[in-house]
Amino acid sequence: MLACVLEAVVPPVGDLPPPRQTDAVAAFDHMLGRLPILNRAGLRCLLWALELGPLLERGCCRLTRMTSSERAAYVERFERGPAGRAAGALLALVKLSYYGDAGVMARLGYDPEPVMARARLLRATEERW
Repeated sequence: MLACVLEAVVPPVGDLPPPRQTDAVAAFDHMLGRLPILNRAGLRCLLWALELGPLLERGCCRLTRMTSSERAAYVERFERGPAGRAAGALLALVKLSYYGDAGVMARLGYDPEPVMARARLLRATEERW
């Protein structure tokens, strides 16, 4: 289900890999697993609302059964609907999962290693974590 949402939110552009060829689903799942239980439940409810919403709207089929263009249009309508702000937050996390993939970052010209090196040094210096 999340892979379908990813493809609707992050359409293939240029030489960026399709979401299914990245670790975006695993990254989102990892992030979800580290959230407080109430936040996790809320995001899962939103994902299910995205999945089942088309059944209520048109009675046609679930999100995962739609074509990619139908899926993208539905996700856009969902984001403009009553759950818009919450949906926007969910979709931002979905995008973060995709654009946080090392391969995607490299293709965009971003090298995270200097930032990670500074973070490791800061952690060692301040002995916080």
